[in-house]
Amino acid sequence: MSDDMSMPTDASTTSPNPDSLDRALRRSIVPPSVPPELRSMLMAIIRNDDPDLEARRFYLEVEYQREIQRLQSGYVQLRRHSLAVVIASTFAAGVCASLLVPWLYDHMGSDLSLTMPFVAAVIGAAAGASVWIERFGRAARRPARRQG
Repeated sequence: MSDDMSMPTDASTTSPNPDSLDRALRRSIVPPSVPPELRSMLMAIIRNDDPDLEARRFYLEVEYQREIQRLQSGYVQLRRHSLAVVIASTFAAGVCASLLVPWLYDHMGSDLSLTMPFVAAVIGAAAGASVWIERFGRAARRPARRQG
């Protein structure tokens, strides 16, 4: 094995000069054309206080508060709907059980240990499906919001 291969190479001999790279980039990349008064226009905008800035800030704060209130009211409404679904499902399960237990006892005898949990699961799935169908239907009817 040769000693030349195990020696590290000098970084200054293998890497290009940073100044030559900058010169090559200046030659190959054409700067965009801008109007000559652009710098003075920017400085004028920076120096002058925009009179509409306060009005825009106030409008954005009002809109922000309105959106926060809408989100909070939607959250409260969602909690109410969830509570109503739980209560309605409980009553529906009780009514179904009181109607189905005698009929199931007549047809199946005294072995209802597997049938009753299945009936309760079907009732719960039906109640949950009705909520999701209603929610997706409402979302599909809602017009899309414009962004911009």
